[in-house]
Amino acid sequence: MKNNIFLLLLSVLLTSVSYECIAQNTETKPLESFLHILENRFDVAFTYADENIHDITVSIPSNNLSLEEYLIELQKQTGLEFKRLDSRYIAIQKSTPEVTFSGKIVDKETKELLAGAVLISGDKYAVSDNNGQFTIKLSPELDSALTIRYVGYKQLVINNKSWQDEKLVLELVPDVLVIDEVVVDYIAKGIDKLPDGAIQMNMRNLEILPGLSEPDVLHSIQVLPGIQSVNESVSDINTRGGTNDQNLVLWEGTKMYQTGHFFGLISAFNSYLIHKSKVIKNGTSAEYGEGVSGIIDMNQQDYLVNDFEASVGLNMISADAIVKLPITEKISLMLGARHSINNIVITPTYKSYYERAFEHTEVLQHLHTNDSIVNDYHDFSFYDLNLKLLYDVSEKDKIRFSILHIKNSIEYEENALVNDTLFSRNSYLNQSSLLSNFNYSRVWSDKHITQFTANVSQYSLEAMNVELINEQHHFQKNDIIDWGLKLTSKYQFTPKINLLTGYQFDEIGIRNQDNINKPDYNRDVKGVLDIHSLFSEVEVNRIFGRAYLRLGIRANYLQKFDELFLEPRAVLNVKLTDFISCEVLAEKKSQYTTQLIDFQSDFLGIEKRRWVISNNKSVPVINSQQFSFGMQYNRKKLLISVEVYKKKVSGIITPSQGFQNQFQYVYAIGNYSAKGMEMLVDKRLKKTNIWFNYVLAKNDYYFKEFTPSVFPNNLDIRHTISIGGSYSIKNLELSSGFNYRTGKPYTKPAQDNVQSETEIIYEEPNSSRLADFVRLDISAKYKFNIKKVKGELGVSVWNVLNKENDINILYQRNDKNEIEQVTQHALHIAPNVNLRFKF
Repeated sequence: MKNNIFLLLLSVLLTSVSYECIAQNTETKPLESFLHILENRFDVAFTYADENIHDITVSIPSNNLSLEEYLIELQKQTGLEFKRLDSRYIAIQKSTPEVTFSGKIVDKETKELLAGAVLISGDKYAVSDNNGQFTIKLSPELDSALTIRYVGYKQLVINNKSWQDEKLVLELVPDVLVIDEVVVDYIAKGIDKLPDGAIQMNMRNLEILPGLSEPDVLHSIQVLPGIQSVNESVSDINTRGGTNDQNLVLWEGTKMYQTGHFFGLISAFNSYLIHKSKVIKNGTSAEYGEGVSGIIDMNQQDYLVNDFEASVGLNMISADAIVKLPITEKISLMLGARHSINNIVITPTYKSYYERAFEHTEVLQHLHTNDSIVNDYHDFSFYDLNLKLLYDVSEKDKIRFSILHIKNSIEYEENALVNDTLFSRNSYLNQSSLLSNFNYSRVWSDKHITQFTANVSQYSLEAMNVELINEQHHFQKNDIIDWGLKLTSKYQFTPKINLLTGYQFDEIGIRNQDNINKPDYNRDVKGVLDIHSLFSEVEVNRIFGRAYLRLGIRANYLQKFDELFLEPRAVLNVKLTDFISCEVLAEKKSQYTTQLIDFQSDFLGIEKRRWVISNNKSVPVINSQQFSFGMQYNRKKLLISVEVYKKKVSGIITPSQGFQNQFQYVYAIGNYSAKGMEMLVDKRLKKTNIWFNYVLAKNDYYFKEFTPSVFPNNLDIRHTISIGGSYSIKNLELSSGFNYRTGKPYTKPAQDNVQSETEIIYEEPNSSRLADFVRLDISAKYKFNIKKVKGELGVSVWNVLNKENDINILYQRNDKNEIEQVTQHALHIAPNVNLRFKF
């Protein structure tokens, strides 16, 4: 007991002495001596270089601080850094204070702000935002150099002496090995023509276009030669005479089976979220499958968000909101939502769109033909939701995950009084899509990059059509599940030679249902197809300093049919002089899905087309071959481009072409051949840009069983002219455009129709043409700031002259067995106003 008391007193005494030693506030001690005191007091060990603490003295602040508090005080007095290595050891090293540097990154030649440029110094990195601005913390002592990288530009390295500027302006030089043949501002600012012939649109920097005061990808691409919509619908885009289903439309690498809201009048996705879009008419990379007529590849922002960003917008059709969040330094989240506003207010623009979308459909036709209807109720809406998660696991590893949900729906109720009996019906149509994409990329070295992608595309078109009097119920549904995996490897052998290889697997399942109660009829057709694809291509830049070459091949194996399709692709671009170049493009492609029309009244007559999958019999695999040659003159901001092409698409079936003549209910397999010339003249001045497009084309069908076997294609537009211009002054942009094309073919009834009282006897197929199409569009956009909020006000008028353009004429027998003409019209005058705020 006495020994225990003695030990306790001794312990207290020693502790008191230790505290007393620490408490010598008024005197200074060498740092090394004080560190020994702390080691004894707290049972820790300090590691350091002698020269780092030599001749440093400290003043002891107090005798009752914790170890952490002592370390903080020592760090303040000495300027040294104290870092715990574990529970016992503490490292001491010289501090390297970080300084925040900020600035912007621009193109040295055009002074265009570059968004998404990567800045790297050691383990520190940053990415320039939408305005080219960046902020990064660097240590002048440890970080000796800052590297800036941006696709298509030479790498820039600056030393720490340049960081003394308060506001850095970093100018990047275009990499001639990569984009020497790129035509910048092709038609408009933000549209570039790439060496492989593809057209790339930077939607954030896109100059205002006629009739569009805010971005819309699928409307904007129609300004390009060879791309148009004969019926003015973004869900029915024709590329060099092909039907819409022959376009491969990709969102974040995932195939879209539904591309339009308002059943085709506006794009089904928010174009403010699209960063870049690529349009390919020929010379497709071996990386792409399907799309025998063309490819539209859209991608969202692929770099992290540094600061919180938000924007809200409103126009006379819909309202939307976008939020971009930096979750951590390595994780960002982008969210977007858009919804129609007709449930709040009915605008003149909405009325014009509504009448155009539902003209001659079940929705409106009874209002004009049935006097017994006493009242009706229509409920229409559309929306889209968007999410993208960006995760930079490391400087070399990146993960991206995207989701897009789209929906259009219309429901209507009609009540009719017949012989004092009230009849009611409720019919509806729902069209929706759900797309998801997962992407993982790995940079193994400066020369080698791999990517793994998994995606799912789900599509559903469902309708219920109830006859008002006889109470016939007709239910229809078209479902698609398309999922796939893709692995690609890109390797740079030399600065001039690149190799792309990869494997892709797709499984496509399509189901079509029809159920009728009077008479009892049921149809349920399902089809599934697995496609295994291998692809490889070599890309060579600056051959002899003047040529670009890309050669590729794609092999598609259809497991169900045990068939292999080989598809060679080629691109050659040669710079003949400093301002004259020529290009040769060729490709062979195949496609396994198509859209067909069974009856014009299907799905309420609104979205009559249903997707089907190839069975290698009644629905064959579609094949295409295409060749084109072009010449280009580009000097002193004057661009003259001429391109001739010829393509053949085989394996088409009559239901996919939408015949409305003697071939409407006749089944046959055939092909079409299209050839033409596309010319573009574009002149850019300081504040003005003027362009002129002219397309001459000929497009003919060939069906062996028909008489005649060769006749004009339904999409045979012989002459197309587009003249447009834009003008900008400070924050104001103006644009106008004139569009002209000759009428598309249609078939008139023969003069003598007495031979049949039920059928319609027609003249030779597509022997007549609609009246010429003429449309004038204007638009204006003004940018302003309210403190820290950026604003944008836009005004546009589609079809300023309110020209009544016919887009289709068909014939049918009415209730009196008389032949009547049905004329479908293009959109009448449609003004639109949009307001947007960015925070």
